[in-house]
This record gives sequence, C-alpha cells and structure tokens, in this order.
Amino acid sequence: MNKTLLGRTNRYVYPVWARGDLRGSGSAEERAERAMSALLQSPIETLDITPAPALWGRFLREQANTLQVAVVSPANLLFHAPDARIAANLIQAHLVETLCAIGRPRIDYYFLSLSATPSEAQLSGALEALEIARQEGQIGALGMAAWGEPLSILALWRLHDAFEVALLPDTTEALETLLPEARARRAGVVLQSDSPPERAIQKGAHAVLMSHDRAIRCAVRG
Repeated sequence: MNKTLLGRTNRYVYPVWARGDLRGSGSAEERAERAMSALLQSPIETLDITPAPALWGRFLREQANTLQVAVVSPANLLFHAPDARIAANLIQAHLVETLCAIGRPRIDYYFLSLSATPSEAQLSGALEALEIARQEGQIGALGMAAWGEPLSILALWRLHDAFEVALLPDTTEALETLLPEARARRAGVVLQSDSPPERAIQKGAHAVLMSHDRAIRCAVRG
C-alpha cells in the first residue's frame, strides 16, 4: 500500500494505523509484547496507545522503534471543568502523563475527544493549552475524535478551525456530515473501522485505524 498525504498536516502516512486494544484471554503484558514484536516487523508506522498508555509506553521506551504515537484524550476529561483555566490544566496534565508514559518529548498525533459538546469555555481552554503544546513541540498534529453527535460537532468545527486531523467513526451519519467539512478545511481523515483500508480510502479517508491484530494482517497482506 502506498502512503497518502494526510491533509494539511503535509505528512505522508502509511494508510493503516494500529489501535492498541488488549482485550482477550491471557496477560495483557504478554499480548502487548507479542503485538509490539509483530508491529515492528510490519510496515505500520502509527500506534494508537489510548487503550493502555502506560503499558504501551513501557514497550515504546524499552524497544528501539520508530513508531509514531497517537492518543485520544479521555472522553470525559473536560466535562467537569468549571472554566477555561481548569480545562487547560486538565489537558496539560493529560499531556504530561502521556509524555512521561512514552518517554518522548512529543506525541505525534493528539486527538481531543468530542463524545459530547463541551461548553465554549471548556473548549477554548483546551484548545489554548493544545496550541501552546504544539508551539512548544509537544504535539506534532492536533486532531479531534468525533465520537459525538455529528451535527453538533460540525457546528463546533465551523467555529474553531484548530484541527488538522479528524478521527471519525465508520457510520453513514458521521461520514455524510463531517467528510465534506474535512475536505473543505483540508483536514486529514482517519476512519476508525474494521473495513479493509481500500474501502476506507474509497469512502474518503486518508488512513484507517483498526485493532492492532487486524491492522497487522492487512499491512502484511499489502
């Protein structure tokens, strides 16, 4: 599979991203170790460590690798922030926690989770903190994870053009509502889906994020 240009990030990326899901029988540590070994032998470049940042961070620190790191903020991170300052502090704390876990100075892709619409104060505080982190080199590309109601996210996106990448669910409503906006803003689109990469790209995505075992099978198959 050829690399694709991820919107206005100006990055050419391998179109299969792996999500570090560790469900199943046996030790999560053993499963992660096997998955890490398989990832390093595959052409996959990007690992989403959101399901287990500390565990994946350990393997990223201890094994020589060039994997890029993606992470999605906790779904409820901003919900209890009473003002912009607290929202900014919560984002900064999550960034520091993640950077410490992976032992690196930068997170390659940071996605702000939008499972529900935050208040203007919450969103402004979060975006201010993320922009400072990006300017300081702690974030490579800033994205949003559009898990909430698509029309609400669309309205928010039209007011805040801060996102270079959109992580979208593979649903008809999300794609019909948000893909045109992504194209208009030249935002990169990563589709969380179990569909084959070719099908996700046909739908308008630049890359597909899938469970690491499935991602490895797709990448090795080529």
